[in-house]
Amino acid sequence: MVHVVFHNKVGGSENLAAAPGQPLTAVLAAHGIPLNAVLTTRDGRIVPEQTTIVGEDDLIEVRQVRHYDLDVTRRPARTVYGTPDPVYVKSVLFDTLGRLEQRVEQFDAEGFVRYVEETFVQSVLRGEVLRQGDSVVIGLSGGRDSVAFLKLLERTRDRLPAFTMTSVTITGLPDWEEPATFAAARASAEGLGIDQVIVDATDIERVFKLRRPFVEAMNSVVAGDANHLTMVVGHQVLRRMLEDHAQRIGAGTVAFGFNADDLVASMVTWMTSGYRMGGIPVREIGGMRYIFPLYRIPKKELTLYLEFVAPELNRQGTPGRFTTGPQERSMAYAMADHLYDLWPGIDYYLFEAFANMQRYMFPLVEDKCRVCEGVYVMQEGVPGNPAGLCDVCDFFARREFA
Repeated sequence: MVHVVFHNKVGGSENLAAAPGQPLTAVLAAHGIPLNAVLTTRDGRIVPEQTTIVGEDDLIEVRQVRHYDLDVTRRPARTVYGTPDPVYVKSVLFDTLGRLEQRVEQFDAEGFVRYVEETFVQSVLRGEVLRQGDSVVIGLSGGRDSVAFLKLLERTRDRLPAFTMTSVTITGLPDWEEPATFAAARASAEGLGIDQVIVDATDIERVFKLRRPFVEAMNSVVAGDANHLTMVVGHQVLRRMLEDHAQRIGAGTVAFGFNADDLVASMVTWMTSGYRMGGIPVREIGGMRYIFPLYRIPKKELTLYLEFVAPELNRQGTPGRFTTGPQERSMAYAMADHLYDLWPGIDYYLFEAFANMQRYMFPLVEDKCRVCEGVYVMQEGVPGNPAGLCDVCDFFARREFA
C-alpha cells in the first residue's frame, strides 16, 4: 500500500493521495506543495523529488523545511458568493491587517458582462486613463484585445469622458494581414463609427529609412541568429508607427490594448532584468501620453466577454512566425498565469506597488532616435546602446537593412 506523508511546519501531518508509478513531483503539484519547500525520504533514505517514482510498498515522507503555514495557499479562507449556472468565477485575495481571505464571486453570463464593463469604466475613470477632450490614437490589430477595447467603448461610452479617437491598423507583414483578424479590425471600427487608418510597409520603410523592403528585412530576422528579437523589433515598429500618425494629426495620446496579464508578464521581465519601465496604466515619454485602458482585465475575461457580446469578432487566426516570441516571453507569461493562481488579484497589488515605486525611483532619462525620431528611455548600466539611436534602428543599421 502506498504511503506518502506530508509533515508541515505547524505541527500537522497528512496522507497525500498517490498511486504506484506516479512521479512524486506530480503528487506534490496536485497537493499544492512546492518542491523548494520540502525534503523527502523514501523508507528513511533521502531522495530527490524530481527522480522519485512512487512504489507499491514505499513509505515516502515529505517534510517542510521552512517555518510558515503552507495552507495559506493550499487551503485559503474563502467566502463564496454563488449564482445558479455560473459561466465564470472571479477570485481576489484580500489582505486585511495580515489576515488573508479569498473572496470568490460566481457570475452568470449577464452578470459577467456587467462585471467586465463596470471594471473597465471604473479603472479608466479612477486612473484618469481617458480624459475629457483627449485626442487618442488606438492600435487596432484586430486581435481580441484591441477589438474588445473598442467593443467596451461602444457599450459604455455614455459613462466615459468625451474624447476623439482614430484607429490605426498597421500592415506590412503576413501575420499583420491575416484575413480573419483584419476583418475583425474593420468590423469593430465600423461598429464604433470611428475612422480606421491603414499604415502599410511603405510608411514603415519611410520612418525607419530602410533600404530594403520591410518584409524582406523581417524575414532575415526570423530566419537568422537574431530571431529572438522578432517581437521586440515588431513591437517597436508598431509603437513608432502609431506615434507617427498621432503626431501627424496632432493627437497627444496613444492607447495600447495590453491587458492585465500582459502587464503582469512585463513586470516579471522587468523584475528579472532590471530594465527601466514607465508607469502603469499611464506613462508619458517625449511629450506623448501612453495609456493601457485594459490594465484591470485579464485576457481570459476579455476573450469570454467577446464570446458573449460579439462572438463574430472572436474568431482570429493563429499567430504566425512574426508574432511568436522567444521562450523567455513564454516563461514570463507562464509565470504571470501561475501568479494569478497562487495569488488571485495579484495585479491589483502589483500595479499599486509599482505606482508607488515610480515616486521614489530616479526620473526616466529620455533620448531621441536620430533615424526614426522615436523617443525612448535610456537604460542605466546597459552597455552598447549608442546615444541618439534606438535599439531597433541600431539593429537595422548593423544588419545593413537601413
